[in-house]
Amino acid sequence: MITTVTLNPAIDRAYVIHDFKPNQKYHLHTNDVKITAGGKGLNVARVASILGEKVNATGFLGGYSGKFIQEELGKLGIYTSFVQINESSRIFTAILDPANNTETILAEKGPVVTKEELNSFVKEFVKILKYSEIIVAAGTVPKGLPKTIYGDMVKIAKDNNVKMIIDASGSYLEEAIKAKPFMIKPNLEELEELVGYKLDDEHKIIFECKHICKQGIEVVGISLGEKGAIFITKEGVYKVCAPKVTSINDVGCGDAFVAGFAVALYKKKSVEEAFKLAVATGTANAIDKGIGYVDIDHVKKFYEEIEMLRLE
Repeated sequence: MITTVTLNPAIDRAYVIHDFKPNQKYHLHTNDVKITAGGKGLNVARVASILGEKVNATGFLGGYSGKFIQEELGKLGIYTSFVQINESSRIFTAILDPANNTETILAEKGPVVTKEELNSFVKEFVKILKYSEIIVAAGTVPKGLPKTIYGDMVKIAKDNNVKMIIDASGSYLEEAIKAKPFMIKPNLEELEELVGYKLDDEHKIIFECKHICKQGIEVVGISLGEKGAIFITKEGVYKVCAPKVTSINDVGCGDAFVAGFAVALYKKKSVEEAFKLAVATGTANAIDKGIGYVDIDHVKKFYEEIEMLRLE
């Protein structure tokens, strides 16, 4: 089974408003509003489930928002093993404007997690290792948790021979790398933050990713949006070119990307097939109004169209 960890889940609200402007009143149709259980890890869980895999979702949930999120995941057939907390889970709002190709994001910081709640999560995490072959931990971290939280999970997972994929940023990603997860997936901006300078050409990106691999990471995947992705392993460097599409929603594409890779890895596909499925799934999310949602027929179509080059 694939398990996803979402420490700071949210109710995702996506509004599609053409030519959005402030100080205006908009009357929206039902099709222009999408309300889903969100947070990066839950987006991964939803897409992996659409791709046909059994998925368990864990993390922290609280309040009315948390109850809604758990119910929505249940409707999708996703198993859950969340730790309940006293404070309410957050709400994430995206206003998508296809006419001007803009995204306005309103993101709440979320709850504060207590030491007791963290201890309960650690106990739950140890339990899920017994039935999880791959664990994806992704997204922001609520207040109250240490900067080493992702790295701590990686260490526990490795002690139990479970592969972990980390999609995080800042100091949380930096600490996770020290623990040597199987894969990390920063976007270009997150990689630049990690290395401390602007990566304005492929050679710099590849150089820094190869350096990360030498620290014990099996796969470094850099999502480049419409340009596709670069993957670096100990065996080689690959560039995967994304199919050309008219994007209407970039929110959740990185999560769909991770889901595609995790599913291919779970199915024991080659790394090359995993790279292609990751980019195909991320591209499919870009043409859907939903956040972290894909049409499986689109995924299959894009998979066949993808070009992959081995650079080294």
